[in-house]
Amino acid sequence: MTTMRARSAKLQAPTMKHAQSQKGSVLVEFALILPVFLALLFGVISFSIALYDKTVLTMATREGARSGAKYVANRTNTSIKSSATDAVTNACQNNLISFGAGMTPTVTFNDDPISDNQLTVSASVNFTGVYIFSSLLISAKTTMMLE
Repeated sequence: MTTMRARSAKLQAPTMKHAQSQKGSVLVEFALILPVFLALLFGVISFSIALYDKTVLTMATREGARSGAKYVANRTNTSIKSSATDAVTNACQNNLISFGAGMTPTVTFNDDPISDNQLTVSASVNFTGVYIFSSLLISAKTTMMLE
């Protein structure tokens, strides 16, 4: 009768010379991945804040259009525009986020709201982000019928 021996594979520990040659590879990999990871992280943060500012600006133009569109006896185009500008500025104050200087919205209107029977409020700000979005123009526009 013949017996067969199973060949068993032996796992060998790495030799001392092989282990020393792998010592700095983790540091090199980390150094290569870190800039990509940080750029991605700052990009996500900057984009999120820009999207938040767009939402704040949209809500501010809605408040401005609503404030200007409300019925007030003996209103003029100037009083409508002044009311809307104040509402937009108050809504944006302390709510917009920027990595640069403070942001003040630029507010524009349609020429003659009373004869058009509608008020269009447009606002825009320059967003300054971190590295990725160095300067980005964010704008919003809302139109409402006058009451």
